[in-house]
Amino acid sequence: MKRVATYIASIIILLFLWEIASLAVDAIYQSRFLPGPYEAFSQVVKNAAELQRHFFASAARLLLAMLIALVIALPLGLLIGHERILDRFISPMIYITYPIPQVAFILFLFLVFGTGNATKVVIVALVLFFQILVSARGAAKNIDEEYLTSVRSAGATHWQLYWHVILPASLPDILTSTRVSIGLGIAFLYIAETSAALGTGLGTFIKTRMLFAREQAFAGIVAMAILGLVLYVVIELLEHLLCRWKFVRQRPV
Repeated sequence: MKRVATYIASIIILLFLWEIASLAVDAIYQSRFLPGPYEAFSQVVKNAAELQRHFFASAARLLLAMLIALVIALPLGLLIGHERILDRFISPMIYITYPIPQVAFILFLFLVFGTGNATKVVIVALVLFFQILVSARGAAKNIDEEYLTSVRSAGATHWQLYWHVILPASLPDILTSTRVSIGLGIAFLYIAETSAALGTGLGTFIKTRMLFAREQAFAGIVAMAILGLVLYVVIELLEHLLCRWKFVRQRPV
């Protein structure tokens, strides 16, 4: 309940700051230039059916991209972080390719995959892939050698070492990286949806209304923020479920 109350209080403060910013901008331009929260949320209600269609289209792309990135980057990052030979040869490749802005490939991806859903999913998955890969590698690399040695001395196989030690020890960092990457993934999803031909998606909804129906455009921004909040809460719940030891209060000695 405390966590829910904290979220509610944060949202109220954010809406208050939004309203202040709206009034300030309107005073500068002497017109209703920046819609306030009331106008945006009223448009969310009025355009609920259409927003729902675009919301689920964007959510499906983002979830699929996150799933693809996790399935590929998680085991690869753990292998690179734990296996010294792989780390020695592959880490330099990561250092070279990771700083490259993935958005630079978007036109190439449009040429390869077309302007449909595939490109929008691939560009987001590519961004999230590097985030999770680097996080998983770093987490696996920093595991205390004593834990690994004790499990090996108990007769654990290579697979059991990964399943019972390396993966659980790396999960908190990986989930934290995934949570942080939600905002980045939504930003690149917006870029992909606004760069392609018109179709479904919150990015398209916002783009087509920003100039001539600004209140509706901000309703789309609110929907995109809700999408990020929902995913953030889901990952936080997964962290509480999968990493229970992090949240166990230690009893005083």
